[in-house]
Amino acid sequence: MNVCWSLIPVLVLFLIKEGKGLSTDLDDLRKEFGAWLLKRSPEYSTLIGVYKYNDRVEDFSYAKFLEEFDECKRFLQYLNNINYDQLTPEEKTDFDIFKDILTTVLKGYNWRDYSALNPVNILETPHTFLPHYVEITPFDTVGDYENYLNRMEAYPNEIDQMIIRFNKSIENGHTYHKVSVSRIPGSIDSILEGANNTNFFPYKPFLDKLTNLNTINDSRKTILRKRAETAVQTIIQKFRDLKSYLENVYFQHTRSGYGVRSWDNGGEFYKECLRWHLSLDLSPEEVHNMGLQEVERISSEMKKVLMKFNYQGSVKEFFDELKNNSAYYFQTADEIIKWYKNALKNEINPKLSTLFKDIPDLPVDVEADPAGGISGQYIPAPEDGSRPGKFLVNVKHPNKSLTINYMALLIHEANPGHHLQISIASTAKIPSYRKYMGGRFYNVPFEVPFYTAYIEGWALYAEFLGEEMNLYKTDYDLMGRYRSEIFSAARLVVDTGLHYFNWTRIQALQYMLNHTSADENMLATEIDRYITWPGQACAYKIGELKIKELRTKAQDQLGTKFDIKDFHSTILKDGALPLRILEKNVNLWIAETKNKPTETKEQCTSSSSFPDTNLKLFLIIYLTLKVKSWI
Repeated sequence: MNVCWSLIPVLVLFLIKEGKGLSTDLDDLRKEFGAWLLKRSPEYSTLIGVYKYNDRVEDFSYAKFLEEFDECKRFLQYLNNINYDQLTPEEKTDFDIFKDILTTVLKGYNWRDYSALNPVNILETPHTFLPHYVEITPFDTVGDYENYLNRMEAYPNEIDQMIIRFNKSIENGHTYHKVSVSRIPGSIDSILEGANNTNFFPYKPFLDKLTNLNTINDSRKTILRKRAETAVQTIIQKFRDLKSYLENVYFQHTRSGYGVRSWDNGGEFYKECLRWHLSLDLSPEEVHNMGLQEVERISSEMKKVLMKFNYQGSVKEFFDELKNNSAYYFQTADEIIKWYKNALKNEINPKLSTLFKDIPDLPVDVEADPAGGISGQYIPAPEDGSRPGKFLVNVKHPNKSLTINYMALLIHEANPGHHLQISIASTAKIPSYRKYMGGRFYNVPFEVPFYTAYIEGWALYAEFLGEEMNLYKTDYDLMGRYRSEIFSAARLVVDTGLHYFNWTRIQALQYMLNHTSADENMLATEIDRYITWPGQACAYKIGELKIKELRTKAQDQLGTKFDIKDFHSTILKDGALPLRILEKNVNLWIAETKNKPTETKEQCTSSSSFPDTNLKLFLIIYLTLKVKSWI
C-alpha cells in the first residue's frame, strides 16, 4: 500500500472530528435494547450461551403485548433523537436496522390479536423444546442446579398463560386450522409414555451428572433431587392438562378455512406477514407470479439434464426410479454421518477461499439429530466458542434418504450456508443483539424481526454457489440441487395460494405433487407448515433472488472492478438485516468501488518521510476510533 505521508495530519484531524458524533448515545441505546431482548427471551438466551436468565421462562401473558409495544416505542423515541448525519457508515447501517426492528414491532402491534394468540402449534411446542434446554444448560455448580429448578418450576405457569392466549383467540375468531394443532396430543402422549418423576428427560441432570459433581455435598444433592421430582411431576401433569384442553376445548373452535384469509381482514393480515418475512414490499400477486416463473425456469433446467441422460420420462418419473434404486442410499446412520463429515472437510472447506475472505476459524460438527425431525438443521455455536456449531442430520431412516440430496443440504446448513453466514456475523464488529436473532414464528407480524429472507435467502444462494465451486460432482448431484431449488420456488405459489387465493389443502398438495419430486406424506407435512406459518416459506426464494439480483447489478456496473470476495463480504459483514437495507448497502459499495482510484506511486507526489512517532500516534487514534465505532 502506498501512503502519502504529507496527508496524515489532515487525516488525523478529519478522523478526530468525525469521532465527535453521537455514537456514544447509539452505543448505550443498542446495548440497552440487547439486554432487553435477552431478558425478554430467557430460554433463547440460554441457547446462545448467555446464562444470566437461566432461572426464568418467557412471559406469555396477554399483558406482555402492551409492555413490549411500550418498550419499543420508548427505544424508537430515543433513537429518533440521534443525529443520523453525524454517524459513521457502520453506525448508519446499524441505525437503519435498529429503526426497522422497532417500527416493524410497533406496526405489528395492530395484529396482536391474530396469530400471536396461538402460541402452540405442530412446529412450536413447549414439550419438544425442553430436551434442547437440558442439553444447553450448564450443570457445574449448585447455582446452576438452583437456576434450572427455578425454570422447571415456572414452566407450568407458562403453559397456563398459553392456554389463556388460546382462549382469547377463540373469543376473537382467530384460531388455527385444525391441521396446525391436531398432532400435538399425540406428540404429548409419545413424550410422556412411561414418564414418571425420575425418568422424564428434565430430570436427567439429577442422575449421574449430579452424582459425579464433587462440589455439592450429598445432603444438598438429596434436597435438589427431591425438589426436582416435585417439579417434574407438576410438568408432566401440566402437559396432560394442555392435551386435554386442546382436545376438549380448542379443537371445537378451529377455523374452517385453511388460509388466514378466512379470518376477518385476513387478506391484509397476510400482506403484513409477507412484509415481515420478506422485508420487501411485494404483494401476494407478485410473489405468486415469481414462484410460477421460477418453477418453470428450474423445470427447464432439470429437463436439460434429463436430455443428457437420454431419459424419455418425466422429472417425477426419473426421481421415482431413483427412489427404488438401492445404489442411491446408504444402509446405516454411521455411513451418512461419515459422508457428510468427509464432504465438509475435504470437498467444501478447501474451496471456500476461492469465493470468500476473512473466513472465521469456527468449526462445525456433523451429528445425528436425536429427535429425527426434518432432513437437517443448523444449531449455532455460542459467541464465546465454547462449543462448535452443529449440523444435525436426520439419520433415522437411511433407506429413505437419497444421497443425491446430501450436497445441497450440507451446503445450505453448514458451509458456505448457515454456518459460514452466522460465524461471520458472530465475529463481526456489530452490536451483540444482532449477532443472534431469534423469536417465535407464531407471533408474526408482532415479533422482533429476525429477517428470514436474508438468512434463508443466503443459504439457498449458497446452494447455487455449489455449482460455481464444482461441488455437484455428477449430473445426478445437480438434479438433487435442482430438486431442492424447485421445492423452494413452489412454496411461493402454494403459500400465497393457501393464504391469499383461498386454495384448499388438496389444491396445494396437487401443485406440489405436480412440480416437485417429494412424496405425498412428506408434502402433506410441509403444507401443514405453510398453513401454520403464513408467509414464512416464501422467504427462502425471495431472499435468494434478491441476492442474485444485487450480484448481477454489481457485475454489470463494475465490470472488471467486480470482486466476488468483496461482494460476498458486503452481503455477510453486517449479519441479518432487511433486504431493502442490504440493497442500500450494496448500492453504496458499488458506488465506492466505482470511484475508487487505482493506486499508483504517481498518486503520492510528496517525498517527505513521516516520523515514526507521528505514524504510531495516527495508528493509535485511528484504531481507537474504529474500535469505538464497532462496539
